Amino acid sequence: VNASIKSLLNPELTASWEKGLAYIEEGNITKEEYMDKLEGFVRRMVDSVKVLDNQMLLNNNFRQVSNYYK
Repeated sequence: VNASIKSLLNPELTASWEKGLAYIEEGNITKEEYMDKLEGFVRRMVDSVKVLDNQMLLNNNFRQVSNYYK
């Protein structure tokens, strides 16, 4: 996650999801509106990961942790 979508590690992101769910419960937005926003976020994040070139970083991370799995 740290090499691709750092915002997933941010507690404010989880808080915003909870806020959206509260809006649904209060009737301020519909489930469909919330899901549209969430799907848009996920789509943007996936698209941003698709264009990353993290091969060297991921290989380095793999080498570091591989010693623990021998």
